[in-house]
Amino acid sequence: MAFDPENHDTQDIVARPSRRRFGLSPAIWTSLVVILGILAWLMSGIMGDKSEPLAMAKPLVDVTQAATRFKVVVQNLEAKPFVNKIKLQARTEADKIVTISAETGGTITGLPVEKGAFVQKGQTICQIDLGARQAQLDQSRALRDARKIEFDAAVKLNQQGYTSKSQLASARAAYDAAVAAVKGALVEYNRTQIKAPFGGVLDKRPFEVGHFMSVGQPCGTIIDKDPLLIVAHVAENHVTQVDVGARGTAQLATGETVSGFVRYVAETPDMATRTFRIELEVANKDLKLRDGVSAELQLTTGRVLATRIPQSVLTLGDSGQLSVRVVDGNRVAIRPVRVIADDRGGAVVVGLAASEKVIIRGGEYTRDGREVDFELEAVTAASQNEAQIR
Repeated sequence: MAFDPENHDTQDIVARPSRRRFGLSPAIWTSLVVILGILAWLMSGIMGDKSEPLAMAKPLVDVTQAATRFKVVVQNLEAKPFVNKIKLQARTEADKIVTISAETGGTITGLPVEKGAFVQKGQTICQIDLGARQAQLDQSRALRDARKIEFDAAVKLNQQGYTSKSQLASARAAYDAAVAAVKGALVEYNRTQIKAPFGGVLDKRPFEVGHFMSVGQPCGTIIDKDPLLIVAHVAENHVTQVDVGARGTAQLATGETVSGFVRYVAETPDMATRTFRIELEVANKDLKLRDGVSAELQLTTGRVLATRIPQSVLTLGDSGQLSVRVVDGNRVAIRPVRVIADDRGGAVVVGLAASEKVIIRGGEYTRDGREVDFELEAVTAASQNEAQIR
């Protein structure tokens, strides 16, 4: 209604608003609409959430280990029967070496055997001038014969009662002394011929004809090379594996390969090296094998279960013992091992289980007990041929 200034007594000054719907103002309606919209938006988020419930957070140690877990490459290696052998540095040695010395003095008048020749047992190798020894022997024999006649006469006279028992005993003593003198003179006579105590090679002869030889000076050295010995020294940790009668093969520096059996194992070690002497006896009928030659001795000590591994996987454990890293489950384990043979194809060790996952690559970045991821690498045919245990 418009305001009429002329008729203001009958009209209101301000126009009355129209009647409110449900008794609420427009501002309140607007607020309600906004609130309802917010509630609808919240309910749509709750009802429409299809995500999985949140998992519990892992410990920081597990997360760190999982993040730093190494990946290694392993091969599944199996133990096989192996002929256990021990390799030793050795040398050849004659069975008997004797230096024959003079037991009497005199000038050398004869050397029947040339140096390097073979001599028989009892053969003369040095002849010393007899000098007066022959005369002394003849004199002692003559005196013995005279004492024998005197003793026989004393026996007859005693039987007839013409001599006493003391006279008979004196005659017997004189005769016995004469016999002993003959034996002494004969021994001195025989000492002028120096003879070989056994058959062998006359290796050294320091004197020539015309030299004067005194008592105790060497006439020559005789070597018996049949059988020939291969002498080596075995360490304390291997001596129990070597038995008398064990077979062995030796490669000599001169090129020959010989075989024989162990005839001696020392009961006590060399105190300086703590090793035990062993002797391998080999035949040398033709005497071609020489004394004092370097050799590589290989002894067969029985059969064991062993695993051939690449030499690159050998490492030292915490205690300093030779070891190999393997995967047990999904963790690294260090197995102490002992090398019983090695060559270009690898090393043969005992100490591993019948089947082991041996770490071939990546093991140097791990430690005992650490969890790792591993990749199995198949053993190639070439590796199997190299790893064939003979």
